[in-house]
Order: sequence, then C-alpha cells, then structure tokens
Amino acid sequence: MLLEIDNLSVRYRTRRGVLNAVDDLSLSVARGETLGLVGESGCGKSSLGRAIVGLVDLVGGTVRLDGKDINGLTHRQSLTWRRRMQMVFQDPLSALDPRKTVRRTLTIPLDVHRISTSAERHERVDALLHRVGLAPALAGRLPHELSGGQRQRVNIARALSLDPDVLICDEPVSALDVSLQAQVLNLLADLQRERAITGLFISHDLAAVSYVADRIAVMYLGQIVEILSRDELWHHAAHPYTQLLIDSIPGQGARLPTPSSVELPNPYEPPRGCRFEQRCPRAMPVCRETPPALSELGGGHVVACHLYDDIALRPSSAGKTWPIHEVTETTASRSI
Repeated sequence: MLLEIDNLSVRYRTRRGVLNAVDDLSLSVARGETLGLVGESGCGKSSLGRAIVGLVDLVGGTVRLDGKDINGLTHRQSLTWRRRMQMVFQDPLSALDPRKTVRRTLTIPLDVHRISTSAERHERVDALLHRVGLAPALAGRLPHELSGGQRQRVNIARALSLDPDVLICDEPVSALDVSLQAQVLNLLADLQRERAITGLFISHDLAAVSYVADRIAVMYLGQIVEILSRDELWHHAAHPYTQLLIDSIPGQGARLPTPSSVELPNPYEPPRGCRFEQRCPRAMPVCRETPPALSELGGGHVVACHLYDDIALRPSSAGKTWPIHEVTETTASRSI
C-alpha cells in the first residue's frame, strides 16, 4: 500500500467541549488507486484529509507513505514527503491568493522545492495550464477574473505542479454548477488514468465519488462503517447508513424502513455502542451497548454492523435477518 492510515484521531477543543472529529480511523490506499470517502456533512471527512497532509495535528495514530511515518518530522525533513502529497480544496476562490496571478500561484511550489530554472518554470506553468484545459493567456489574470471552473482548474494545476504521488481532493466540485462539475470530474478521471496518481476523493455526492473512485469508504461520526468496491456500491451495500445514503438520492426511492430518527446524535457525546443506532431502522439491543467491529464480507468488502456478526445473524424475535442491500441501476450510478 502506498498510503496507510492507522488508528488516526483528530480532536478539536471548542466552547461546547472536545469534539473527536476523527476517531481511531484506519484506511489504506494502493498505488494508482482512487479511494472515495463519502458521508454527511460534519462526519469528519475534511478533517481526515487535512490530517493526512499535515494541516491539522493528530492526537493519535500514524500516516505512512511508502512505509515511512511522515508525522513528527522537522520542516526540512518533511519537504520531500510533503511534495509527494498535494490537496485540492473545496472552495476554489478562497484557496487562491487574491493578490497573485495564476502564473505566480503555479510558480510558488516550484520555487519552494527548487524545481527547474526560471525559464523552465515558465514553460512548465504553460504546460500545466494546457493540461487542465486552460489557455496560457490566462496566466496573467487574478483569481477574481476567472470563473469558478477556471479557478478550480488552477487549483488542480497547482496540486499537479510537483508531480505528486497522492492527490487528496476535498469536495472539489461542490462549489461548482452541474455542467462545471462534470468537466472537473472528467479532468480528474483523465489525470488519474494518465499519471496513475493515488487519490483520496472526499465528497458527500455518491454519484461523483463512484465516477472517479475504485473503492468507496463510508464515514459516519468520525469512523468508517463500510468499505466496498465501486461496482458493489449500488447493488450490494451492506450497512444501513450506506443504504440510507443511496435511498436519499432523488429518484432512487426508499427501500429501507423509515429511520427511527433523522437527527444526528450529539457529536460531543456519541453513543457508546453503534453510532448509527439512534437513526437505524434495523437497530437491535446489542447495537446500543457494543460498538461493532469491521467484518469481512468477502472480496475486500468490510462493514461495521452487528447485522453481520455471529451474534446478530441469529434469528431475531421477528424471525428474520436482513440481506445485503440490492437496488436497480439508476441515473445516479451512471457515468457523468
């Protein structure tokens, strides 16, 4: 595995108390693979992405790149490793310095890492702009002179300027309209195929994630509840939360019983058992008391749900168990 995340935790201190945004989370991404990370707003997706690249501090766990623990390095030591991981942020305008032209924005990473001569950097910037579908003539413009789609392409070009091994995209299309979303998603998919970049694509949009990702990790209240392949997502989702996300897509139609609650539990005091128990239409007594562990369902499909462990799979008082979710193909799962 190129990128390995072990027992990672991120904690914020607020006026309301201590918030465990990411709680003892483990993931791995193979070289050349794109892992999609989905979940509702506030589940900790962005905190995880920022922790991986070192923008927020960890309170526990490790991030390893090519087997090397990259946490706790000095600034000089981290330069080489940080160069190999780059991030595309959600808001393309706030991610750019309003006082710097496009050319200067794309040149700064090359200056910091002392890549190429001044003349070569000029050519390199033009090539980057061309690759993300922008004319070199735009290099002299400031961010406010560009459209939203153009700004996000500049952000992608900046992330690619150092030829990273890992590209982390945090909601890269959520601030764009639908037509621009499709263009940017196609660009990211093309870049992944051409450069074999290892990617972590963070989004709340299942359709967007399934378009660019090879595997999908589903996150709820700081923890991973299911990991499955893109093909399994629409037809064999196992966790009730994943099924709820699919059923919430317009036109999909509800296939689960009505959730017992639509409100998120208090993130400052999460339930001691399964964190989805208060909202789960299939909750059992064991869910209230015991946190479920990730269980292997076969083929790399893992799920943290008592419906699939030895105790929970015994016949309930209702005399039945619950099968893996199966849905028909919808417009949500088709290519963008």
